[in-house]
Amino acid sequence: MILNGIKKSIATAVVVLIATASFAQMTSGKVVFHRKMNLKKMFKDNPRVQPFLDDDVTWNIDSFALYFNDSLSAFIPIESDEVEKGMMKMLTPQNSTYKNLFQNERVVMMNMMGSAMTVKDTLKPRVWKVTESKRKIAGYICRKSMLEINDSTRLYAWFTVDLVPSIGPEGFDGLPGAILGFANEDGSIVYFAKRVEAMEPPLEVLIPKVKEKDAYKEEELKALLLEKMGKWIKKEDLDAQFAWI
Repeated sequence: MILNGIKKSIATAVVVLIATASFAQMTSGKVVFHRKMNLKKMFKDNPRVQPFLDDDVTWNIDSFALYFNDSLSAFIPIESDEVEKGMMKMLTPQNSTYKNLFQNERVVMMNMMGSAMTVKDTLKPRVWKVTESKRKIAGYICRKSMLEINDSTRLYAWFTVDLVPSIGPEGFDGLPGAILGFANEDGSIVYFAKRVEAMEPPLEVLIPKVKEKDAYKEEELKALLLEKMGKWIKKEDLDAQFAWI
């Protein structure tokens, strides 16, 4: 009887340990995202872009990897065999975004009008409204939240507390866990995680290689771009693009 009791206790302990491990929160890893952009919907009111959009380029799909640990993250494009050229490359930005949560810092490496540009600034404060709506993404139960970035733009994110750091695609974070799904209100830009992998990313992946003299504060870079490229880019278009980084 005593032996049987010990066996039952051991079996119960093993079940508890397995269950605990199955629901353990992840503090470091890699998330692979697919980004879908409906270019016709995005630029329906832009006569400068419409001539470049035929039925073959309605949707553009890119992949990104989000590497993270408890304090650092790197959102990096995954190289494709297909090379985008000209206007299409300009319409589908491939920014690399690095964040240091402990130091409240972000570095965004981007391509603006064919030129490499780098922003080094503080993390943006994001005021989210968390709802009770839930859905499963990449095997994780995620809760829906909403963000208004101006009077006319509403964004939605689905986050999970099972991935501990407050991280997400592009410049979006500020929720109690990792964002695995993200979309603007009209669905013209959508990010969804396809898989999550537990791993320890090497520091060389998480730390950007940037020289201080080549980096700008966000407002400094916007002012410079308007000064140099004001004939080709509107301030409202620039503000909308920078709202994402």
